[in-house]
Amino acid sequence: MLKRFEVENFKGFDERVVLDLTARDYSFNSILVKNGIVNKAIIYGKNGIGKSSLGIALFDIIGHLTDKEKMPIKYLSNYLNIASEAKFASFKYYFQFDDDVVIYEYQKKNQDYLLRERLMFNGRLVVDYDYFDLNNQYIDSSLKGDLNIDLVDNKLSVIKYIYRNKPNNLESLLYKMMKFCENMLWFRCLSDGNNYCGFSNGGSLLVDRLYESGKTKQFEEFLKSNDLDYTLGFEPFNGKPELMAYFGSKDKKAPFVSIASTGTMALFLYFIWSISSFNQISFLFIDEFDAFFHYESAREIVSRLNKNKQFQTILTTHNTYLMQNKLTRPDCCFIMTKNKVTNLFDSTSKEIREAHNLEKMYINGVFNE
Repeated sequence: MLKRFEVENFKGFDERVVLDLTARDYSFNSILVKNGIVNKAIIYGKNGIGKSSLGIALFDIIGHLTDKEKMPIKYLSNYLNIASEAKFASFKYYFQFDDDVVIYEYQKKNQDYLLRERLMFNGRLVVDYDYFDLNNQYIDSSLKGDLNIDLVDNKLSVIKYIYRNKPNNLESLLYKMMKFCENMLWFRCLSDGNNYCGFSNGGSLLVDRLYESGKTKQFEEFLKSNDLDYTLGFEPFNGKPELMAYFGSKDKKAPFVSIASTGTMALFLYFIWSISSFNQISFLFIDEFDAFFHYESAREIVSRLNKNKQFQTILTTHNTYLMQNKLTRPDCCFIMTKNKVTNLFDSTSKEIREAHNLEKMYINGVFNE
């Protein structure tokens, strides 16, 4: 699991930003916490404060450690903070696997330009590799073994090289970290289209993926849980299956995507990812997940995600209706301000109990942003 993340000099972050997912001592909604780490987090913040940039920063690791889908290039303009004098961006991840802690940090000039990588297992340095200083390229013998490190350039991570070229011990901390990263998933559905990063490669239309899954009835039931009553089925159209919506009788019909609202299509996207990936992913970040949702649909999605214990989730939103102890808890709700991300527990000196109305406290300024 991801326990802590730090980033500096990336996009709008001119100072170090820390996301600490250490859980606090609450007895309710224990399903939202796993091994002392927040497993289901929701991040709030004003427009332009950096919620999206935080997700993009978190998934920068996908670009050089894995062969999965990279972050869409349109989100990586101004990679380095324009106002900063620093020549590189810094990223630091704290992973926890049972009782073991892995710390991985690196520096980059852009998505494909590595400068340095460092890796620690339980406080022991195992990699400290400077790509431009031959005298500072330490790799512990327990990790390197007999492998001859021969990197063509600094676009290939030395840690990825070791992982790909040595037999993998499934219990090793390197293997656990790499598998966690390979199974991270980020996606968003906004007016500029659907985008994703991590976990998979390439993509296909939602209709094609639903057809291949054979779960049309399950999709109907999912829509009904969001008060959308559709009768759906596939018919051949221009040589390929088309998802049709039927009204009254099968004589009255229309292609589903031609009549579905933006919010319904956002639900469609969520459903497809949930049936195709949620049983395999390690970490999920949905940016502005409810941008097109009614508050009841947003609540439904949060409730569904809360039941998925096997992967960690971070959602970004403006919807303060979700800030309630029926769905979350103070250490799982975060407020983002300029270069700062703080959970509600640490945002006030007042004791917060289960009976408190978190949304009302937030609106009344109890939490120091």
